[in-house]
Amino acid sequence: MLAISGFTIFVIGLNIHLQMQNPYWSALLILLSGVVASSRLEMKAHTSREILIGLAIGIMPQLLFLFLWL
Repeated sequence: MLAISGFTIFVIGLNIHLQMQNPYWSALLILLSGVVASSRLEMKAHTSREILIGLAIGIMPQLLFLFLWL
């Protein structure tokens, strides 16, 4: 979750920065984030709390990067 959520926010920020009006990559990555989260829960590899913590840890550095970059 950490990696896919960080990559998702990075691509969204890149779309904003380059002013690309292409929502397909963002939508695909958000969908893939859901697939990763549900597969980790289905395999009982993580709890929902661990999934949310990984999501938050993946998003925070990217938001800081976007704040400093944009």
